[in-house]
Amino acid sequence: MLYFDLDNFKAYNDTYGFLGGDEVIKQTARIITKNVNADCNVHNFVGHIGGDDFVALVDGHNYEEICQSIILEFDTKILDYFSDEDRERGYLEVPNRKGVIEEFPLVSISVGIVEVSKGRFHNILEIGEVGAQVKHLAKVTPR
Repeated sequence: MLYFDLDNFKAYNDTYGFLGGDEVIKQTARIITKNVNADCNVHNFVGHIGGDDFVALVDGHNYEEICQSIILEFDTKILDYFSDEDRERGYLEVPNRKGVIEEFPLVSISVGIVEVSKGRFHNILEIGEVGAQVKHLAKVTPR
């Protein structure tokens, strides 16, 4: 199970609006779906949990390749969704609730991976709980 989440997406939405954010979500879905289904494995599945969270179930041992391909493609294509100024600067300047400008890195993608083997988990809820934990770990690990 692969659990994907966009980092600094709220700052992006605050800067570019919900329509811009929706385009990033759609592009993310296209990138994940394309790479998960690249080997034409009919058992693979991609789901949109909501917001900027996605899940994929992949059958086989090439999940690391799939993740690396997704990250590389995302890192390249996400730049198209930023202004020249933000791209050159390498971060967003977003005013907080008090009007103070804060700096946020450009949107990136994190992935948590849970190997699901027969008998390892009692039910789907356990898999989801572990997925949320590894996603959190991925988010706090730079790049």
